[in-house]
Amino acid sequence: MTLKDKLGIVLITYNRKDFLEKTFQQIFANNSPIKDFEITILNNASTDGTDDLINEYCLKIPNLKHIKNKINIGGNANIVKAYTEYSNKDYIWLLCDNDTYNWDSWHEVENAIENDFDCILTKNCKNTNSEIFHQANFAPSCIYKTKNITTTVVENMYDNIRNLFPHLALIAKNINDGNKFYIVKKDIVNIGINPELKTMYIRDLIQDEVPKSRRMIFWSVGFFNSIELIKDRKKQIEIIDGLRHFHKSLFELFKTIIIYNQELRDDYFYNLQQIFRVLSFKQKLKFILAYIFVKISRKNYKYWFIRYKEEWEEYFKSVNEQKYIDKLSAELKGKKVLLYGAGLTANVLLENYDFSKLNIIGICDKKFEKEDREEYFYNLKTISPKEVKNLDFDVILFTLKEFEKIKQILKNDGINKKMISAVKLSNKYVLRV
Repeated sequence: MTLKDKLGIVLITYNRKDFLEKTFQQIFANNSPIKDFEITILNNASTDGTDDLINEYCLKIPNLKHIKNKINIGGNANIVKAYTEYSNKDYIWLLCDNDTYNWDSWHEVENAIENDFDCILTKNCKNTNSEIFHQANFAPSCIYKTKNITTTVVENMYDNIRNLFPHLALIAKNINDGNKFYIVKKDIVNIGINPELKTMYIRDLIQDEVPKSRRMIFWSVGFFNSIELIKDRKKQIEIIDGLRHFHKSLFELFKTIIIYNQELRDDYFYNLQQIFRVLSFKQKLKFILAYIFVKISRKNYKYWFIRYKEEWEEYFKSVNEQKYIDKLSAELKGKKVLLYGAGLTANVLLENYDFSKLNIIGICDKKFEKEDREEYFYNLKTISPKEVKNLDFDVILFTLKEFEKIKQILKNDGINKKMISAVKLSNKYVLRV
C-alpha cells in the first residue's frame, strides 16, 4: 500500500478564485509530492468563478474531485463536512485555499505515516500541549489518523462550529488520549493572507440577522472557549500559560486581545467575559491588570490593527509622513540606504511619498528570492535577502510594519549596519510594530 492509498486530502474554498489558483499552482507543480494524490475540493457554493477554475483543473488532473455545496454552509461547517464525509483513508489532511507550501520536509510526513503516528504537524513547534493545541487552530497544520474521528469528536466538532474552530475537537481528542505526535523540523505549509480580517467569520451573511455574540466573536474568544475540549484542568491551564501567539508574554497577549476587542468589536464586554471564565486565578489577575493597563493608558489605539491600504494612507497623512522622510533624508545625507520590505506598507509609502533625497541602492524582500523576479520595484533595484551580505551600504531602512524578527536575523547573519524604520511613530497614536 502506497502513501497515496493511506492519505486523503480535502481542500475547502469559498470565493477566493485568485488565491485558489495560486494554491493549485503549488500543489500540482512538478516538485509537489501530493500532485498525484486524491484531492477533493469542497467548494462552499462560490459565486466568483471558482467553479470554472476548479472544473478547468479537473479536466487536466484526473485525481482532482470537485464537490460543490448547494448553499454556503459556512467555512467552519465545511471543515466538519470535510472531516466527517471525506475521511475514507487512514489519514486526512485538510487544506485551505490561500496558503503557501515548502515541500522540503515532506519525507518526514511519509516516515511518520509509515510509523503509525496519530497526528503529524506540518508546521514546526515545541512538543508541548500548549504549542500543539495552538498550532492546530490552523487546520492545515495537522494530518490526522482518521480512526480518531469518533462519534464524540464529531459531535464536539459540530458543537464547536460557533467557536470558529471545530477541528480543535480532533486535536483535543489526541491530547486527551495521550496519542503519538510527530512534528516536522521545517514548516511545510504557512498561513496565507486573510483579507477579510473584520468579517472573515461571517463572510457574505446579512450581518443584522446574525446574533451579536456570533457577529462580534474573533479568534481569541473562539480559541479560549475551545480549550474546554481538553478534559484535564491542569492541561487547560498549561495550554493557556504557554500561549504567546507572537507575544513575549501572556500579559502582552491579553493586552492585544483587549485592544482588539476595543477597536474592532466596539468593546463588546461579552467577549472578554467568555475568555475570563476559562482562566485560572493567576491568569485572571494578569487579565485584570492588562485590562486596567489598556483602559488607563489614555492612548489612542485607532491604528493598532492597520491592515488595509486605506488605513495606511490615513495613518501616514495624520502623522505627516513626508516631513519624517525629509528628516531622515537630512540625517542620512551621503549614506547608502537599503530599503527592506516590499509589501503593502512599502507600496503605500513609495506611491505617495518622495524618497528621492535618499541615496537608495535598492529594495530587499523575501519575495525577490526567485530567479525570475522583477528587476525593479517602483524603479528600485530588487534584492534577495541572500544577497544582502555582499552589498555595499550604510543603513537599512525598513519599509514594513513589523521588523524586529528580520532585524534579529540580519544581526545573526553578521550584518551590523544601522537599522531604522521608515514608518513614523506618533505620540498620539499607538502603532503596533
